Amino acid sequence: MSIKGSNESPIQRVLVIDDNKDTTELLEDFFESEDIECIVINEGRKGLEEIRKDKGHYDLILLDLTIPEFSGWDIFVSLFESAAFEMHDEYIALTDSNGTKYKLYIVSY
Repeated sequence: MSIKGSNESPIQRVLVIDDNKDTTELLEDFFESEDIECIVINEGRKGLEEIRKDKGHYDLILLDLTIPEFSGWDIFVSLFESAAFEMHDEYIALTDSNGTKYKLYIVSY
């Protein structure tokens, strides 16, 4: 099954915010193989700056809930508390791991 960023799918541009470089390299390789633009940021605060800088113009945002210092959850909360942030039809996927299991939460906003 393909999620190509063509007219077949609304996914054209993805932002991945995760401190695990192995994970981000894997995701970046996958999205690029599907002709989907993938921006990777490995720090929470820089990720939030990127979302705000580009006014959230991503079709999908993947956030790691367990990034040290400023987590994906902190980013998520900051977006909704910010009066300057405009809502769009993008999706945010929050990921969490306890070492053996991964959880995925998807939110449309």
